[in-house]
Parts: sequence; structure tokens; C-alpha cells
Amino acid sequence: MIPQPHGGRLIERLLSEGRRAELESSLASMPSVVLGVDQLYDLAKIGSGAYSPLEGFMDSATFRSVLDHGRLPTGLPWSLPIHLPLPRPEDRAASEKFRPGETIALVDGHQRLRGVLHFDERFRFDPQRLAEASFGTVDPTHPNVGEILRGSDVALAGRIEAVPDVPSFAGVPELSPRAMRELFQQKGWKSVAAYQCRNPPHTAHEYIQRLTLEREDVDALLIHPIVGRLKTGDYRPEVIMQAYQALVKGYCSPERVLLSPLTISMRYAGPKAALFLAIVRKNFGCSHYIVGRDQAGVGKFYDPYACHRIFDQFDIGVTPLRYEESFFCRTCQSMASTKVCPHPATDRVDTSQTRIRKALAEGGEIPVELLRPEVAAILRQPNVLLKEGDN
Repeated sequence: MIPQPHGGRLIERLLSEGRRAELESSLASMPSVVLGVDQLYDLAKIGSGAYSPLEGFMDSATFRSVLDHGRLPTGLPWSLPIHLPLPRPEDRAASEKFRPGETIALVDGHQRLRGVLHFDERFRFDPQRLAEASFGTVDPTHPNVGEILRGSDVALAGRIEAVPDVPSFAGVPELSPRAMRELFQQKGWKSVAAYQCRNPPHTAHEYIQRLTLEREDVDALLIHPIVGRLKTGDYRPEVIMQAYQALVKGYCSPERVLLSPLTISMRYAGPKAALFLAIVRKNFGCSHYIVGRDQAGVGKFYDPYACHRIFDQFDIGVTPLRYEESFFCRTCQSMASTKVCPHPATDRVDTSQTRIRKALAEGGEIPVELLRPEVAAILRQPNVLLKEGDN
């Protein structure tokens, strides 16, 4: 059967149309705070149930439990905190007057209502402790850590209600956990493997997707690219979706493969992010989760296979499908890994993003051993990478 959501039930915290209209009419007289982009994404995901069993932004006890033990106070595994820091000094000052039980409007930078917080607690936290516990480093060159160390040390906690949001990228709508689960049921899929990605697909990605679909215990594959906030130098979200659309249209069975975007901010936390992203996919109805080499890593901050081992430490009710690094072997004339290929490294064609970007920058032909031609054509377009200030 499709697995139960994390914690046993899907927690949806969405405003009705009537309640939303009522709040918008009184917005000018309500206390409010402006959310940063990461918290806007988190607000929407709490609301949709993607972060079940969370009902809101974490209080200080839950925040500490996650940092110290990798679990919610109930004992349920949860690897990264979902808290509500206040980026603006004026909001930090105003929040000192908030009282438990008060309803706080959550707005974006254009003062549009995005949800409400039923305020419970205001607490301070140590950014260095947050960085070390979540990302394993306090090195400010790490993209998330640098932002944490430069950011706020004040957070608000409480249950939320969010304005319903149905974004789409490149014409592909984002399905909510409820809609995804209903679709799985309609298709008769009981065991679905989730594929996490934040890059366009190259042949090594396609290889492990195909290996997964060959398994007898997997009915279908969900390709679920993160298209929220990424770091400078990553591919633009619309480029990622266009590339996957080309792959799915040309090379995947529509009876067994589903593509849907996921709008969250990418947390480059290596093993802890891999576990967190697997929990999220469990809430969408996935029973299996593909874990490649150095998933959710950045630079040299993580052991490439720590993301495999963390699933031995925490049982989240999802089957991890662990794959080692793969490559194209010129002698085998196929994709392979060191588990099956006996030939030396000199026979291997490296399929890394670094090599692909170098080939694109040089303007030469990209061999089909690296990229499908349809994907290569998309990546040859101008302005495919995020620049400073795009997020």
C-alpha cells in the first residue's frame, strides 16, 4: 500500500477562501511580519502537508530536539529544523510585543497575505549552533551557513494557516501531497520511488532511474526536481524542468514515470538533507527513495556516501535505494559502476556536471554518453545558470 504520511496522517493547514477574504480585509490592522523566501516556501509546504506532522513553525523545544537528536520531541526522526527567523530588524523589534494566542499575519515583500501564525513563542537561538548541527560546519563559504551566520537569531513559533498555492514551472503544475496520493491511487501505483534532483539529467541520472524501474518492488518513478531557491551557479529552475520534460517525453514510459516540480529552498546539508528530503517524499506517497552519491552535498563538505549511511541510523518508513557513482565504460559500451565493470578508470567517461559545464562552455559537441541530444540543446541556451541576486 501507499505508505502513511510521516507521523501517521497528512497534516494540511490551509486557509479557506472565506477565511482568507476576511483576513485580507483586516490586514492593515493586524500585527504582521515579512517572511524571507525560504520561510515562504516552508509556510506553503507546512500548509500542504508536505512537512507532516508539522502544524507550524517549530518552538524552541522542538528546535533543540532536532538539533541535538535528529528527532521531534515525540521521537519521530526529523533531521533539519523548520523555524521562522525574522530577517528584518523592524519585525524583530515589533515581535517583542506579541502575546501567546495572538494571530500574526505572514506577508511577503509586497505585503500580500501568505498565511497566519497563531503565535506561541518568541525565542533566540545561536546561529553557529544551528549551522554546526544542521550542516556540519560553521564555514561561511558554505552557501546555507553563510546566510545563517549573517541572518537573524530571533524566531517565532506557532501553528500556521497558509494561503493555498499551486505553482507550476515550464507548464508542469506542482501536485500537492494529497493530489499526488490520489493520482497514485488512480494509476494503481502502490510502491513509487522518488528521485530527488536539482540539476538537469545526464546519462548517469537516467541510468539509476532505469535501474530503479527494473526492480520488481517498484511500480513507478516520481521525478521530483527542486525548483525553489537554489544557490548561485546552479541551473535555473525553468531550465531543470525543461530538460526533464525533454527526457520524460523522449525516453520514459508515461505509464510508469511522473514528473512534478517541488518548490522548496534547497538545503545543502548532505546526509541530513537527504533524510529530510526522503521524509518529504514519504508525505507525497513514495515508498522508496533513490539516494545517489553525495546527495544534497556541496563542494567538499561531506563524505559522498554519508547520505547512504544516515538511513541506517534513522528508520523513516521508506526504503532507501542506494546507488554508487556510475559512468560510461568505453569497453563495456554501456553505463556501469565499479560493482559490475572490471575495466580501468581510463576507459570511463566521467558524467559529472563539472565536465558537462566545461563542454558546454567550450561550445563543442557533447557526446551522447554524457547527455541526450534534446537535453544538450536546452543547456546550450543562453543564461541557463543562476547569477548573484537572482534568488
